[in-house]
Amino acid sequence: LGHYDEPEGEGFYERVAARLRPIACSRLVINNIFHKDLEPELWQGDELTRSMYRAGKKLKEWDLLPAPFPIEEILPPEDLRHVKRRYGIGGLSYGNLSVRKDERRFWMSASGVDKANLREIGRDILMVKDYDPQQNAILLSVPPHVEPRRVSVDAIEHWMIYREHPGVGAILHVHAWMEGVPATPFNYPCGTYELAQAVAEKVRQAPDPTRAVVGLKNHGLTITGRSLDEILERIECRLIRTVPMA
Repeated sequence: LGHYDEPEGEGFYERVAARLRPIACSRLVINNIFHKDLEPELWQGDELTRSMYRAGKKLKEWDLLPAPFPIEEILPPEDLRHVKRRYGIGGLSYGNLSVRKDERRFWMSASGVDKANLREIGRDILMVKDYDPQQNAILLSVPPHVEPRRVSVDAIEHWMIYREHPGVGAILHVHAWMEGVPATPFNYPCGTYELAQAVAEKVRQAPDPTRAVVGLKNHGLTITGRSLDEILERIECRLIRTVPMA
């Protein structure tokens, strides 16, 4: 597991507090509100969701979809089925991806699903239609006949970027690194409003926000583009598997 080494001595407690402050003070945006109002013509997806499927396959080929730990090997089948039902997950894997549908909405991968097999609408891929600040929740459109899974915890980050930059057509998040990328100053937890703001600020500062690469300190990359295909073309052979810790 990732960890920090803080040598004892002068300022030790202040340094530990500085490490913990972003985690302790940040606000999670992980609540989902499901509206069963997705248009029938989108129940089977569209060309955009098919591009997500292709991108997930490519990430698998590049070995960029590792699981944090092999849950299938740890739990017996009955316990694994219980965990999946209880928490609404299809598995464990890192990373997420999204594509813009229209001015206000975007498709995004679900939380905890196999990103190399993004097929079912409402289960593997969800339509994000808004963020409700009063309820601090992501609003989603799903088919009426599907028991939906939760959207990726980074939905608030993608929502901020799409709203500010109409030219951004797709966003990819991977647990990898690239040399020389600007990075967020603190390692805010995933799914927090503060991390979303920090990433959105770096995208805003990029020479071309529609083709930005932002480092998430001690975590990975968020990459914007016109499409997922365009993003993958830009980053192929440039990614470093190990994220530097600082």
